[in-house]
Amino acid sequence: MKNIPIPALILGFAGLIPFLYGAALVVLPAATLPSIAQFNGTPDGGRALLALYGTIILCFMAGCLWGFASRHGRKPSWVELGLTVTPPLILLFMMGPSEKAACLLLTYLFALLLLIDSYFAKRTIVVYWWLSLRIPLTIVVSICLLTGAFL
Repeated sequence: MKNIPIPALILGFAGLIPFLYGAALVVLPAATLPSIAQFNGTPDGGRALLALYGTIILCFMAGCLWGFASRHGRKPSWVELGLTVTPPLILLFMMGPSEKAACLLLTYLFALLLLIDSYFAKRTIVVYWWLSLRIPLTIVVSICLLTGAFL
């Protein structure tokens, strides 16, 4: 982690706050934490937050990979660009009827995205520190999403 640029490290871990807050809403007694926006201080509100924010971040991370693959001076392959759009498309077409199902699906898709990150890292498409940041973030995100899926 020592090679990760400080802004990326701080902002990456700050991005965990909504995941941690959503998971806390799921496990703590109702109204223990304040409501934010449309997410009331209940387990259902926590799951809704996890599902919505997880969807946003999954799409953002896939977009980052698209950007790496198509950066200036590089000709991306069909496989590379196809891999970047696969997790968001799976999410779009397989999103379940409940936030619990969405949290479980997102857990699988963040794992898939990490595999794609690894594929890109092996081919030096992403910056050298990318996986050092993505692995711990994905672990925390997955734990939070699994909390929403099963508790």
